[in-house]
Order: sequence, then structure tokens, then C-alpha cells
Amino acid sequence: MCETLMSDRERPKGIIFCGRDGKWKEQLEKRLQTDDRIVLLALGDVKYEVLSYLNKRKDIEIVKLETRFMKKREKGTGVKVAVRRRMQAEPLQK
Repeated sequence: MCETLMSDRERPKGIIFCGRDGKWKEQLEKRLQTDDRIVLLALGDVKYEVLSYLNKRKDIEIVKLETRFMKKREKGTGVKVAVRRRMQAEPLQK
């Protein structure tokens, strides 16, 4: 989506723009190894794929989740998710 419009120099360092191509998954895996907190941005139907992927991964913790309408309404709702690697899996509550 926005990846084609912004070069690597212009893109904020800690943010991953999620597109339909799925390259964001590879970037997320790389950054989880080194960074403490990663921010993912997604628009349209991709946001459901992002949330589904994060929900399935038990080693990733969602720290913050924000949704908002884009200025251009035809773009729909966007989602901003801050995540980090979970240090230890939490025991299930009975």
C-alpha cells in the first residue's frame, strides 16, 4: 500500500506498513529478534489478516491497539497495533 510511495529513508524506523503481499510478516519476524516494541499499520481488508495473524501467535503480545477512520473515507478504517515479543508464555486460567 504505502510502501511504494515511501522510500526506506522516508519511512519511520519502528513502523511496518502491512500490505496484501505479506512481506510485513518477514519484517515483523526480523524486528522481533532485535526491537523491543514494533508498530504495525494496516488499511482495508489487510487489517483483518494482521489481527488474525497476531492472535494466532502466542509468543507475540499486543500492547496497544488503535482504530480510526482515514481522512479519505473511501480508504475505510485503519488499524495501528503496537506489539512486542512475550518473554514467557502465560499459564492458562482455569
